[in-house]
Amino acid sequence: MKKKITIVGAGISGLYLAYLLEEKFDVTILEARDRVGGRIYSIDGHDMGPSWIWSHHKEMLQLIQTLGLEIFSQYTQGYALYDTKDKVEHFMPQSSMPSRRVNGSLGSLIDILKKSLKQTNIFLSQVVQSIHHETDKVVVKTQTQSYESDFSIVTLPPRLALNLDLYPKLPEALHVKMANTATWMGHSAKCVIEFKSSFWREQGLSGFAFSHNGPLVEIHDASTATKAALFGFVSSNANMQNFKQSITEQLVRIFKIDPTQILSIHLVDWRDEQYTASFEDRRPLSTHLEYGINTNSYSDKILFSATEFSFKEGGYLEGAILRAQEIAHF
Repeated sequence: MKKKITIVGAGISGLYLAYLLEEKFDVTILEARDRVGGRIYSIDGHDMGPSWIWSHHKEMLQLIQTLGLEIFSQYTQGYALYDTKDKVEHFMPQSSMPSRRVNGSLGSLIDILKKSLKQTNIFLSQVVQSIHHETDKVVVKTQTQSYESDFSIVTLPPRLALNLDLYPKLPEALHVKMANTATWMGHSAKCVIEFKSSFWREQGLSGFAFSHNGPLVEIHDASTATKAALFGFVSSNANMQNFKQSITEQLVRIFKIDPTQILSIHLVDWRDEQYTASFEDRRPLSTHLEYGINTNSYSDKILFSATEFSFKEGGYLEGAILRAQEIAHF
């Protein structure tokens, strides 16, 4: 008889762990949301969470290939714009490490990964409240159900994992480390704007822009095979009332376009996602953090697997994959 594993969270970490483990274990995934994917979320084929994959992210690229998906290069050709208080300047940015995107969005990866799970039970809208390692079993309790297994793997960001009633209790040093580890993307609000055409390319622009005025402070090309689009990160100080109007006014001012060029505006404010980030995560990050948390001092029955726990490529999709592989070979 297979040993049982209960995975908390059906983001890429949870689904990929099930992908690696279901042949040898009886796997159950519990997800608080009414959907899978976690921080990977798509609207109309647009990535509203992470989108970029770099050439050195070998494990992520291998997974994409294994699942039969295709990638394409991020569009970066042409001039960028610098939106200052007084004027909009053109400049040619320095070459950066080329990034790639998944054709059909990362949501396609989540869909295929989920469909590939033939022996895993996934239960949505199950908010886990406690995980207790008892004498010969681990008991995971949600608001409505109780699940018994031999192991449990928590794929929540560290700060959210601290909301769980864990037994045994975390060592103080580990608790402090997890509390001080910011959730990657937890401070972000991401906006995607669809247009009638990719006018910026026709003007010799890459779509890349910095702005001191906002509400979007950083803008990039987000076009797909069939849709012209830009995406932007929203300023932490932006007024979210009349947001679409403010976005329209900014794009008209920066790109000198007619507002009728805009077809739709999509927004996901990850700061308001209770199953993504904590209140402490609302503070913006000034740099990419040095991630990695050693949980070996805690338990060999309750394990932690999210990108923030990975010492390699932590905070990226690659970090989530590497951590899951590490846990799967425990």
